[in-house]
Amino acid sequence: MKARGSLLGQLLVTFSVFAALVAIVAGAGYLAAVHRDSSSDQRAGRNVVLQHAAGQVQEGFTASQIAISSFAMSGSGVFLRPLPGARAMFLTGLATLRARAPARLRPWVNKQALAGNELFSAADTITRLPPGSAAARALATSTALTARGFYRASAVVRGYLAAQAGQITQGGQDDLTASFGWDGGALAVAVLLVLVASLSTLRAVTRPLRRLADTVRAMTAGDDRARAEVTGSAEVREVARAVNAQADERDRRRADKAVTSRLRAAARQAGLRIREHLVADDVLREAWTALDENVGAEVKYLRLVEDEQLGAPVGRQPGYLKPFDVIGKRLSDDELAELNDLFRAQASKVVQDARGADGDKLPPRLRQTLLQAGVVAQLLTPFGVGSQMLGLIVVQRLHGGQPWTVAEIDMVESIAADLGRGLHHARLFEQEKRLVEDLRALDQARSDFFATVSHELRAPLTSIEGYVEMLQEGEGGPVSPAQREMLQAVDHSTVRLHHLIEDVFTLAKLEAGGFDMVLRPVNLAGIIGGAVEAMRPSVADKQLSFTADFPAEGLVVEGDTGQLDRVLMNLLSNAVKFTPDYGRVVLTASREDGEVVLRVADTGIGIPSAEQDELFSRFFRASNVRQQAIPGTGLGLAIVRSIVASHGGEVTLAGGQGSGAVATVRLPLAAVGAPAARP
Repeated sequence: MKARGSLLGQLLVTFSVFAALVAIVAGAGYLAAVHRDSSSDQRAGRNVVLQHAAGQVQEGFTASQIAISSFAMSGSGVFLRPLPGARAMFLTGLATLRARAPARLRPWVNKQALAGNELFSAADTITRLPPGSAAARALATSTALTARGFYRASAVVRGYLAAQAGQITQGGQDDLTASFGWDGGALAVAVLLVLVASLSTLRAVTRPLRRLADTVRAMTAGDDRARAEVTGSAEVREVARAVNAQADERDRRRADKAVTSRLRAAARQAGLRIREHLVADDVLREAWTALDENVGAEVKYLRLVEDEQLGAPVGRQPGYLKPFDVIGKRLSDDELAELNDLFRAQASKVVQDARGADGDKLPPRLRQTLLQAGVVAQLLTPFGVGSQMLGLIVVQRLHGGQPWTVAEIDMVESIAADLGRGLHHARLFEQEKRLVEDLRALDQARSDFFATVSHELRAPLTSIEGYVEMLQEGEGGPVSPAQREMLQAVDHSTVRLHHLIEDVFTLAKLEAGGFDMVLRPVNLAGIIGGAVEAMRPSVADKQLSFTADFPAEGLVVEGDTGQLDRVLMNLLSNAVKFTPDYGRVVLTASREDGEVVLRVADTGIGIPSAEQDELFSRFFRASNVRQQAIPGTGLGLAIVRSIVASHGGEVTLAGGQGSGAVATVRLPLAAVGAPAARP
């Protein structure tokens, strides 16, 4: 549909044409009356005055009716401007008629006066109603009945006056009759024009408004594609354009929200994947992959910062980087300070267009380099952990018209935060891994050393033991009492050294996995009974009270008989060794919560509380043991812990200095129904 002009403009044009037509008709009638009056003789002067007054009354009434109808239909006060003058003209002519009209015309003059009063009363009422309202239009329409009565009375008055004038000239009467016909026809055409123009204007307004209302209802119901048709008057077109602009803005915000949600979800997933890796190179590669998949840019890379130097780019290396820039580029103090400030603020340096005023954020030399390389927009985000900056993310676009969005900046900064933590954890893990490997190598070297030393000492020690025995038996000649005492001391030291070598060798094999343990269901009751019998001589020598309380059945564990016997013998030997004469040693065994619990308690010298954490360390001997010069290698408990751990159990030792000690061993029970082997 062809665009229409302003609604007010249309009404003004219609009114102007209508007013001009009325003025022409009224003017023509008035000029004709004046011409007829001037051509009459003195006897017709009174009739001319009355005709002039009748013309004023009719012209004032007609102009007033047009003004009222136009205002009621349009609501514009412009149409009321001629009303005061038309009303004055009407009253002036009416006063002349009332004063000079003959008696037979006065009833008709009174009807004109009554019609005029009704018309002007309606005018006063219409001006108080809402402009353009249905009530105003109805009241304006009702004035047509008043006008019909007026024009009938006016026709009688003017007819009579015309008849009087006809006596002067028959031709003047013919002209007057024709003038009345043309005036009435012109007035009818003018009124019809007003009605047609008003209806056309209303249609031009209401139809586009209905379509606009339908469009708004469709948008409210969720139709995102609904748009208003830009048609109708200028005012309606402006409203339609505003509605469409609002719909477009709503779609844009919805699209931005969808992009923001997608980027946030991608950032969360990227953070999870970054933190999954424990190798620094994998962490960097995962972070770059997340950038490459979710950020639309031609250039994306990461660079580490170590010792104020930039490392090699990781990712899509830009072509403008020179070879000497790739590795080992040292940052200036100003560059380093700026990056650290950004990192502490957890912010990014955003350049939307390096070609414009935004490029002033960059150092001149860097800006020139970027422009020569075709870089239009750049986003730089440092990453690190704590107060330590570890590197930076650089994202660049080589085309304009696509500024960095808040969602894109947030995503890059989120990836930077996860990258800093992930890289820090990976480096810690790698350092710990290297340390563990070094400790394992050191521990293996020590175990190998112990095994080698113990093996190499066995041969000479065996030789020493053999020769001492031969000398004691006199195979080298008679042995004096003093010599025999010295040989006994050597023999005693040889035995201690032999025990030390055996313990070192055993511990080395246990830690190196050199023992071929055969795990099978074993009833600990048999091992306990054998160990108790083996300790009887030692207990008797020190006159100790020794009791053992354990069930004959139900103590079945998965274990190696020989190794479990070594555990029990070491614990009982320690209890006897560290308990003074006439003391007490108690051995108990029971089932508790799916485990076999062995306890060896004594009333010996106990353990200093400050040293209890070191009891299972190799070669450790408590201070009270060293003070009393009690012999031992300091390896017994370390061997016990290794054997118990290889059986899936645990061992603890508790007790205070001078109050005895309690050694507790917990071993898991064997599966139900497993046959127990006899030791």
